[in-house]
Amino acid sequence: MNFRIFLKSLKLAVRSRKRFVLFVAIYAILIGFTTIFANIVYKTGNGWGVIGSLISTVGTAVVYGLLLSGYRKMQVATLRCLGWDFSNIQSLFIGELILVTVVAFLVDLEIAIHQIGLIYYFTGLAGIVQLGEPLFQPFWFFLTFFITLGIQCIGIYVAYYKMKKVKPMEALRKV
Repeated sequence: MNFRIFLKSLKLAVRSRKRFVLFVAIYAILIGFTTIFANIVYKTGNGWGVIGSLISTVGTAVVYGLLLSGYRKMQVATLRCLGWDFSNIQSLFIGELILVTVVAFLVDLEIAIHQIGLIYYFTGLAGIVQLGEPLFQPFWFFLTFFITLGIQCIGIYVAYYKMKKVKPMEALRKV
């Protein structure tokens, strides 16, 4: 994978602000809920919440891959006219999908840090308030992030499969 193309894909992802922010928020919610459900499963043994969260993450990855391939169809056709091969085009999709997941993880990490800070602040006031333990346990938090990143491979595959069907002539036809 060409690192320069990977960096260009990151710039392309940030340019489409509304879609980028929307899917960062969706992935942040999914990572957060999956982390909380994994912690609950560890304590109680009931795993339906985690299974539901993982199925939601797979569905979101597929939908985002389809949206990305539909949105970038004209750009991919133009790049194919310029002589780009499929590995370079795949680098574009990998960069955008990974960036969304990493930014969502950083948003959740920020929320977790503030939550832990608030818990220790209020429990430090002479034990007046007992809030319990943080919802984001570090082990489950990082495990959920890596699982979500792995599930993104499904979204990458869906987008790449749709982009392999794009012909270079489509860029010239739509003028």
